[in-house]
Amino acid sequence: PDTLDPALLRPGRLDRKVEFGLPDLESRTQIFKIHTRTMNCERDIRFELLARLCPNST
Repeated sequence: PDTLDPALLRPGRLDRKVEFGLPDLESRTQIFKIHTRTMNCERDIRFELLARLCPNST
C-alpha cells in the first residue's frame, strides 16, 4: 500500500488492503516450474536450487 497513489485508496475505489508475504522455498520452486512450463529448457533444471538462490524474490 505504501507505493500506491493515494487517489486509488479513496472510498469507493480500492477500499481493501491485502498484504502478501514473500513466497517460501516450495512456492518459489513452483513459481519457477510454472513459468518455465512452456519454455524449451533443459530437462535437468534444479528448480529447488534456483529457488534457494532467490530467497527474497516475489
